[in-house]
Amino acid sequence: MLAYSLVLGRGASPDEDWNTLQAEAEQRGYAIGARLHDVAVPVTTTYFPGSRTSRGVYTPPWKRPGWGEVERLIRGGFADGVIALDRHNISSDDDEYHAVIKELGERYQAFVHLVIPDKPDAPT
Repeated sequence: MLAYSLVLGRGASPDEDWNTLQAEAEQRGYAIGARLHDVAVPVTTTYFPGSRTSRGVYTPPWKRPGWGEVERLIRGGFADGVIALDRHNISSDDDEYHAVIKELGERYQAFVHLVIPDKPDAPT
């Protein structure tokens, strides 16, 4: 299992996140093989999902080196899944988030464990 964190700002540290992720992993019986994180900083392609504005600190998962390494390790069979604080560490955009979950689950039989569970969709 991999631990992944997205921190806000260049000076931010994932130390507090690591403690939370480690405690959750131990409680669930997971062994963390690697700790990876990205820093959310404004970039040229930064945008708010569902908006036409190009300001903010959102960066799609495929443009973050830490998340890229998470996917590389899972694709290579070096990890069974990833633990993150919440779904926004992966993506704040619903379509992106669900695409990532689908890709990891269906294609690589990997799992994503969120410390703060994603809110289920409204009943249909």
